Amino acid sequence: MPIISRLLCLDGSANRQNDPVYQYKTSSLPAASSINQSWDNIVCSPLRIAPEDIANQLSLLDLPCFKSIRPEELYTCGWTKANKLTVAPNVVAFTKRFNRVSFWTVQEILNGQTPKARGETLAHFIKVAKKLYELNNLHSLFAVISALHSASIYRLSKTWACLSKKDRQQFDKLAELFGEKDNWTALREYMRSISLPCIPYLGIFLTDLVYIDMAHPAGSPHRTAKMAVVLKALERYQTSEYEIAPVPHVAVYLNSVRYIEELQKFLEDDQYKLSLKLEPPSPTGSCAGSKESVKDSSAQGTGTSFSLSPSHRLDSGSLRLQGSFTQTKFIPTHRKCRSLGSNIFGKSHSEDKDGKTPAGSVNLLDDTLLESPVSVAGAKMSQSLPYSDVLSVIEPVECDFQSYVRRKTIIKDGRKISLSSWQRYWLQMSSNILIFYGSKTFKGTSRGDFSKDRCKVLALHDGWRAVWLQTDASDAFQMIDHRCGTVYKFKTGCEATAKQWTAKINDVTIKMVKPLPANLMSFE
Repeated sequence: MPIISRLLCLDGSANRQNDPVYQYKTSSLPAASSINQSWDNIVCSPLRIAPEDIANQLSLLDLPCFKSIRPEELYTCGWTKANKLTVAPNVVAFTKRFNRVSFWTVQEILNGQTPKARGETLAHFIKVAKKLYELNNLHSLFAVISALHSASIYRLSKTWACLSKKDRQQFDKLAELFGEKDNWTALREYMRSISLPCIPYLGIFLTDLVYIDMAHPAGSPHRTAKMAVVLKALERYQTSEYEIAPVPHVAVYLNSVRYIEELQKFLEDDQYKLSLKLEPPSPTGSCAGSKESVKDSSAQGTGTSFSLSPSHRLDSGSLRLQGSFTQTKFIPTHRKCRSLGSNIFGKSHSEDKDGKTPAGSVNLLDDTLLESPVSVAGAKMSQSLPYSDVLSVIEPVECDFQSYVRRKTIIKDGRKISLSSWQRYWLQMSSNILIFYGSKTFKGTSRGDFSKDRCKVLALHDGWRAVWLQTDASDAFQMIDHRCGTVYKFKTGCEATAKQWTAKINDVTIKMVKPLPANLMSFE
């Protein structure tokens, strides 16, 4: 069934039990208890397996799990809901595969008792990552790269010092592909340039879907069209096939890796404590415990430096497996392994500031909001897009206006708030979305004084209006929701900024007012 047809039928399918889409069984990984223990137990370390074999078997394990993801799980953003195991089981299973590979990589490196032993394992996984890159398995490739970015591994300066110059450069060049700069520009460009087979990094698509869900309310034709573009791209990747021969003992070994999501935090803590035990931090409290010290020590002997930021946001956006990178100082905080869901899954996607969802029809299967049926002709337009344009249709979040603000709730749902304090935010406006970023300092008013991760999202509708308060130091304005009786007061510290916010908010919300039908009955 075509993607568009599935989307348009989501809210009107009374016979879901007869739909082959809903009869599709979840493809989960084999449980550890079902593994045949009669095989020759010669595989006790990844070093005994060629990097090519590990990459091949990981790809064979990833592919069926990726193919089992259904459009319905993505269209409803089910992976962000409390009942995600019910409404998006295959997305969750694919996420667990990412986490399993990532935690396994960290643990195998930490199993080495000496820096040399850990360095050998580290170099081995870099070779595995290179083979995954050649197979276009971006899912497991990013899992390995994020494992080597984790605090437990990244801080092991003695271990990194055991790497050859070639391995260090190879790792930096592979990591460069996953820079989040400019909405994953590097990764998007690379994905447009490759051919099948390919197992993509799912997070980039989930980011797009969350943004579409946030920017386009239920009932919007643009929402359905843009969702269809993203799902069509994923559907194309799901046609991938690898002509790789299974290696049973390697597959059994990889499936024997245990990962329990509920114990993730404890596992991260144990790994970090083990990392500290293996290579205690420098008593000087400097950055000697970071990989930057490797750069200093290796530069004397080789005359060559390398760099790799432990942050997700790598500065370079080049896709070439050559060149140099910008050094970013490592801050040795207790940052854990990056999982597929750590950045995206926990964020709000369809609720507004007050925790209310837009009005709309409800899916009887999972209580999610559904689209109103839209014109199939309009939807076909998105189907006709050439695939080379698919990954560029979802624009990065463009900022229409932003500034420092203080906000206080005056009235909430028609009830006056007796005790309300001022909260500091960096406020950004993108289309009809207001995005709030929490404060990191007590007094700063520049963008760097606020978090890079949003803490609140407010979707404007035609009931919102802004009023500039001329009598209150002229730097204040109010936002009033005439639908539910909520009033927020903002202070900007500048009269001109308050006027700009008032004008821009009203400009957006007034345009959202639908004109009255021309054929209304008149009693004159």
